[in-house]
Amino acid sequence: MLKVAVRLPVAVADVGEYLADVTALESAGADTIWVDDSTLDPWILLGAMAALTHRVRLGCRLTSLRAWPPSRLAVSVAALQLLSRGRTVVGLPKGGDASKHVVALHAAASKILSFGSPDKASDGVIVAVESADQISDAAPTHIEVWASIAMPPDREAWTSTLNAYEVAGASGVIVPWGDRLVDLLRNSQPDDRSDLLMSTG
Repeated sequence: MLKVAVRLPVAVADVGEYLADVTALESAGADTIWVDDSTLDPWILLGAMAALTHRVRLGCRLTSLRAWPPSRLAVSVAALQLLSRGRTVVGLPKGGDASKHVVALHAAASKILSFGSPDKASDGVIVAVESADQISDAAPTHIEVWASIAMPPDREAWTSTLNAYEVAGASGVIVPWGDRLVDLLRNSQPDDRSDLLMSTG
């Protein structure tokens, strides 16, 4: 079954509402919740999420490697791994040499999200693609392949998008946060009101 990950906004206007959204997403079945490192310290924010959740994976998408030398990254990831009981995922930015970061992340026992070709990925790497046609049957089965998608406009588009990526062989999709997302996760099928029609004749 196709999994759904959610990118939360970096701005936190009300921390209570923000964390309530996190617990609602976990209850609705989200597989992973992502934040990026562009404003608040992502590790503190993810640590707060770890205290309130039990199952959902917690991901930090790095926008640049300059701010996160391998030693600093390893310490932050190891702390979150402990707080989350091993649910940490780290996303690396496109381009640049991240080999030292990958070594540091593997030492901290996290999953790593990278961009590129699924057939060249190593164990423990989650590959992000931009369209279903980048996913091939030749992709190794030991990796996860995720596609970033826009928030579909309605339930029918949501269902057809998920079906398309599932048929293509994706592990899951990454969708930006939206007010309707919890409802879409809980009720992914188009509305069927045949029960109402039958009861009213």
